Amino acid sequence: MRRFFNILDFNSQNKTNEFITLQNTRTDIIGELEAIIAYENHLEQTNDIDAQKTIKDIVKEEKLHVGQLFGLLFKLDPESKSQFEKGIKEFEDIKNKG
Repeated sequence: MRRFFNILDFNSQNKTNEFITLQNTRTDIIGELEAIIAYENHLEQTNDIDAQKTIKDIVKEEKLHVGQLFGLLFKLDPESKSQFEKGIKEFEDIKNKG
C-alpha cells in the first residue's frame, strides 16, 4: 500500500501523541480508500462469481472501516467534522440547484 508520508519520518520527539494519532488516522483513511479502489478494480477484472461475491464483501468491510476511521478523525479533530458537514451541505445545495 502506497503511503503519502510516514508520520514517524518527522521528528516524533517533538510531536504529541495526539498529533501522531490524528495523522495516523488520516493516513489510515487514505489506505482504506486505496484498498477500496484496488478491490473494485479487481472486481471489474473477473467474471468468477465466487471471486465477485468475496471481493464485494471485502469492499463492504473496507467502507465500514472508512466510516469508523472518520468517526475517530472527527473525535480527534472536531474542525474536520464541521468542515466535512459544510462540504456535504454545499454539495447538496449545488445538486439541488441543477
